[in-house]
Amino acid sequence: MSHQQEAPAKRRHHFFWWTLINLLALAFAVGSWVGCYSVFNFPERPRNYKWLQKLDRLPEISFFKGSELPKAKGTLPPQQLYGLIYERSNSSGSPQLMDGETLQTLNTQLKRNYITNFKSPTNLNYVRGTWRILSIRELNEKDFIKDGFAVLARALAVPADQENATNPELLPYPVEIEIILPTAKDTIIPPETQITADNSFGLDRLRSGLIILHLARTGTVEEPITRITTVPLLAKPFSLTEDTKVPLQIPSQVNPASVFPLFPKEAVEETEAPAE
Repeated sequence: MSHQQEAPAKRRHHFFWWTLINLLALAFAVGSWVGCYSVFNFPERPRNYKWLQKLDRLPEISFFKGSELPKAKGTLPPQQLYGLIYERSNSSGSPQLMDGETLQTLNTQLKRNYITNFKSPTNLNYVRGTWRILSIRELNEKDFIKDGFAVLARALAVPADQENATNPELLPYPVEIEIILPTAKDTIIPPETQITADNSFGLDRLRSGLIILHLARTGTVEEPITRITTVPLLAKPFSLTEDTKVPLQIPSQVNPASVFPLFPKEAVEETEAPAE
């Protein structure tokens, strides 16, 4: 009975191993490049921000002089701020909210503007108008900036039917702003800055340099409100009222995982005085 002798296994050609090693090296190089590109170009993502923090490569945030403020699309009054996420429907006349995916993309761009110190700003706008303070609270570790204060204010605007009046009356308008005031850790807001129905103040680009950081919807379905989170860019104290100037300090880092808006809806309903 004959025995068949098994043929020895063929050895792979050295060209195979050379090709495999080069493909793995190429894949590693591409993966590293994509990873580095993502980390450095999208620091608003919490995971990327943590990596930059570990590498000591966080973008440096700064304040600006009036003449050096980042260029923006415009400086918007309350009427235009409302239209950033709402538009009137031609059929029903009721406000139509921007779709969720578009709004999320916009908010991501706005956050990236600030974190990258406006390296390549997108959809940048400043805020102007007359506003009335509704609430003030201290910032904490869970907020976008941990040291400082957050101010909630309601827009005051002239109704359409009084635009041509001699002495038009400013009335509450369905736009609210949250102002993040980054300060030194031991800064306090003077006691005289209390919330009253008459505690109003004005904003414009050169006096306050408030840029939009986040857009949201509050209010009810019947009476929607545009809620805008902002932060000042000017290298000078922020004039909260005529007699109160809050000294600002550049934050060394931020918390990209924080939640907006800064004030819950309940806080608005509890602190807002009814219009007379």
